Amino acid sequence: MPHPIQEDFRRYAALIEALVPTDTLAETFPTEGETAVQVERGAVYAVALDGRGDEAAVGLAERLVELSQPNVAPLSRLAVIDRQGHHRPLYRPLLVYGWLQAFRLLYEVLPRMQFSRWEEALRAWCDLLEAELTGMRWPDGEVPAARGALVTEAAWTALALFAAGKVFVRDAWTDLASDAVGRLARAQHPAGNFLTASGSDNPETLWYHELALLHAAGSYAVQAEDRTVAAAVARATEFHSRETQPDHASSQPWAVFPLVWNGSTRPLADQVLHAVRVQHPSGPRGVSLILLADALYCLRLFLRPQP
Repeated sequence: MPHPIQEDFRRYAALIEALVPTDTLAETFPTEGETAVQVERGAVYAVALDGRGDEAAVGLAERLVELSQPNVAPLSRLAVIDRQGHHRPLYRPLLVYGWLQAFRLLYEVLPRMQFSRWEEALRAWCDLLEAELTGMRWPDGEVPAARGALVTEAAWTALALFAAGKVFVRDAWTDLASDAVGRLARAQHPAGNFLTASGSDNPETLWYHELALLHAAGSYAVQAEDRTVAAAVARATEFHSRETQPDHASSQPWAVFPLVWNGSTRPLADQVLHAVRVQHPSGPRGVSLILLADALYCLRLFLRPQP
């Protein structure tokens, strides 16, 4: 007889599958230039969930490959922005994570030449992430909300490096990721929040960073099978259930999977998914598409056949 939790996960997976469009080539890149690339290219993740190594995936990632070549300006000077021209520090690791996950999913179906080009280019992007995470100065103890952008960048960089460590079998990257996410979990308040707010902090900005941290921590916890981080994720979902309004913090579906993972916070996940349907009647794009792809990937980890 099917386990009730697995049946719930299957239902949410179906809901998200219905939201994820297959025509990701409809992505446009109006704000890209010589020194800028759009985070929307991470939508290659959504293409890969269908196991397709076709021109949709290749087309989305091709510029990322080109930018990693030795005759191009260093990747560290490249701005990662969205189609509106906005920059957020977490966009670079989010973009690389989406591409890494696509590479993991398409490992056996990519044409040989494309496989080699992606592999070489991804190493260059991940070397940059390693250098950036190693150089980040984390606050000792509690993390003030004013450092929210830095810490969310670090958490997403850690998640990307964890995925990279699995792809390239590089323990140094998985160890670095584990250390960073462990710091985040240790800084968590008993109430579940990761950041310490003051009276001058904007609530919507604070909630946005909390949701972005929760998303990264939840994805890491399930993929790394880390029970300590999973417990921190559960506490954070309860915090959001009590204290925040995700649709006021962002129009993007951050933290859907962790909210589904905790049975008591699934109504909040329903609220987030409903907002996606209302705000994107023709299907989500860009960052929203990457986040939904990640939620679907994490749910499928629970639905795969057990040995």
